[in-house]
Amino acid sequence: MTEFWKAVGGLEAELALVSERIRVASRSDSRIIDESLSSLLDADGKMLRPGLLLVASRFGNGAQDKIIALAASIEMLHVATLVHDDVIDDSPFRRGLPAVHARFGKKDAVLVGDYLLSRCFLLASSYTSPENASRLARAVSVMCVMEIEQDMDRYTANPSIRRYLRKILGKTAVLFSLACHTGATEAKAPAPIAARLRRIGYDIGMAFQIIDDILDYEGAEDEVRKPVGNDLKAGLATLPLICALRNDDGALQALVAPGSFPGADPSAIIAAVVARGGIQGARVWAARYTERALAGIARLPAGEGRRMMEILTRALLGRRY
Repeated sequence: MTEFWKAVGGLEAELALVSERIRVASRSDSRIIDESLSSLLDADGKMLRPGLLLVASRFGNGAQDKIIALAASIEMLHVATLVHDDVIDDSPFRRGLPAVHARFGKKDAVLVGDYLLSRCFLLASSYTSPENASRLARAVSVMCVMEIEQDMDRYTANPSIRRYLRKILGKTAVLFSLACHTGATEAKAPAPIAARLRRIGYDIGMAFQIIDDILDYEGAEDEVRKPVGNDLKAGLATLPLICALRNDDGALQALVAPGSFPGADPSAIIAAVVARGGIQGARVWAARYTERALAGIARLPAGEGRRMMEILTRALLGRRY
């Protein structure tokens, strides 16, 4: 378990149950599936989405077995998207280890991700309400559409900030929001509290993805556990680049022009982005979403759930991995 949850405290035993539930639910007779998933599950992921679901359930009174199963299902969905993302982006590493496609080939990696998706839906359907099952399916649809939009925008260096925010809503924030809403509703929290938690999850997810994109420019590879500059190599214009281009004298634009971007040196682009205040500009946006989340958290009922949510939200803004 990562330092985030150690700092929050109180969830260690439940997250261990979630991890075990994932192992049981994803077990297979296939050696490739078992070896692929074992390496991913043993690699100490952040467990943010299941953790948020568990914290949100503190605002109601749900049966633990149901909450653990749903937390497991949402992490299984997340891990499946990681397997597919690594195939799409041709990323060699995931969580500091060789990616599934690097070990077993792209065809088998896609099938491993598909298998995990099927097990996620099987587990969720046994425990969640029809309404939340529909929300889960819609979330997957949104994530797929946004991934396609992102792929269409590769090597397009100057998208609007609004378009970028729309994409990260679909890539990341939708699942954070779903985790918070599912945890609250399945624990029978009052409807206004569940709605507030859904918005808080959205804001946390937006801030999280912006920080993730910043770390692609300034993170240490041994901490983020993936190659720095990976998004640039894939032709993705994220918020630091978009902000830097607004302070550009033309030199950065020349590096990321349509004819130059595919062959540009990522380190040169990173240096230019840093020099033009792109990192600071992106951090302003991350802080804005974090403050919105904290304002919503302050309006939640006092207690363990609110304390956990506040500590986690503050920790995520300053993370280095």
